[in-house]
Order: sequence, then structure tokens, then C-alpha cells
Amino acid sequence: MNNIVYAGKDEKRAAELEESGKLWQLIRCTARGEIKTAHHTETYGRSDVLVIPPSTKYERSACNAAETYIFMEATALPFRHPACVAEERGGGLAHAFSQAEFYFSEGGERGAPILKALGDLIVSYIVAQTERPAYSPVVESVRADIAANLDNPAYALDAFMRTLPLNYDYVRKLFKSEVGVTPHEYLISARMQLAARLILSGMTNQYGKCTISQIAEMCGYSEPLYFSRVFKKYHGMAPSDYAGKSSDNG
Repeated sequence: MNNIVYAGKDEKRAAELEESGKLWQLIRCTARGEIKTAHHTETYGRSDVLVIPPSTKYERSACNAAETYIFMEATALPFRHPACVAEERGGGLAHAFSQAEFYFSEGGERGAPILKALGDLIVSYIVAQTERPAYSPVVESVRADIAANLDNPAYALDAFMRTLPLNYDYVRKLFKSEVGVTPHEYLISARMQLAARLILSGMTNQYGKCTISQIAEMCGYSEPLYFSRVFKKYHGMAPSDYAGKSSDNG
């Protein structure tokens, strides 16, 4: 999830990707403006980030020079309409956009793991800056329960969903329609994003750098080998290789 497929300032390329209707579009603005859809209007300022869901038809104030575009796929952002996200204190979004543009221009395998981590980071920033996720109460309750149990190897998502006052299959379908993935896919994605952040952080304990087994446990996996298989399937490389690639690129 949160895969960056383009990061840069090429307006022509951005227009082509937007036309596909399959990607989330993020724009770091350089001037004030307004974006409108048939049922929604949003104003934005300089340094704000516009988040535009796939296949959204909109009208917008004229584009300005030096705007940075990021297009992402498989992204579970909490918006149904274009949204404006203000820059957080400290300029984290601006830095992440700049880094994404740099590593995308690098191309090849060298920047791939960094781009993946930056995609996760940008989505985390945006979600953290959003006061009210645009999810129904039942979907939000599932998301909240998942977030509270990322490190719990005994967590039974199915059991929790069956305690809700709605049919299990209905909740599953509703979750996928609003979030874009099933609850179980969302759980795996959240755990894999957490694992990547822990590896990239170089997290330590009283004995030194945390082992892959310890990171697996922090992410709700009691079996390190199974954790490694899931991590490799999600990130395209083993946890130890991911750590090494990140170190090489640092």
C-alpha cells in the first residue's frame, strides 16, 4: 500500500496520470486557491497539500509554478472528496515531498525502499492532520480496534467483527467499499508499515539494536519466520535486507 508511482513537478505527466482515474493525487500548493466538485468546495493556501481521490472530477484555480505532484496507488486515505491538509508544525510534509521527488528522480532499486517508506510516512502525516476521518462509525470502530491491537499476537479480528451489531459480511463489504481493502488486508498493511518504521528507526533496547524477532513481536507476530515471509511479500525483500538497503541509502 501507499505506493508512490510519480513524484515531481511535471504538469504534463501529472495530467496524464490524473486522466487514468486510478491513482490518488497529492499536490503541494504554492499559492492560494479553490477546488470544487459537484457537491463539495475546498479552499487551500500556500504550502497546503491537496488530496484528491481517484476518478474525482473537479475544477480548480489555475495551477501555479513549482507545485509538486505525488501520485499513489493502493492508498487507504480517509477522504471521499478533495481535501486540504495544512502543513504540520516542523514542516514534515514539505520535507517528505522533497525527499519523494529526489528519490523518484533517482530511479532504480536504490530508491525503491525509501520511496515505499516515504509513501507510508506521507499518508501517516496526512491522517494525523485530519481531524475527522470520513468513515462510517462501524468502519471507524474496526480501524480503531485494529490500531489498538497491532502488537497483539492473540488478536482475533474476526471475533471482534462478529461482536458488532451488524452482519459480518456486511461489515466486511462496507469496510472494503470505504477503505479500499478488506479488514484483514488493512491489518496486515498496518503491521507491515509499523514494521518498516521500526526497522528504519534503528530501534534499540537495553542490550542493543532490536532483532528481527523482537520487531516481529512488536508487530503482533509470535513466529519470526512467518513475519519475515509476510514482510517479504509486502515489501519485496526480507526484513534484514530492508534494513541493509535503508542503511546503504542513508
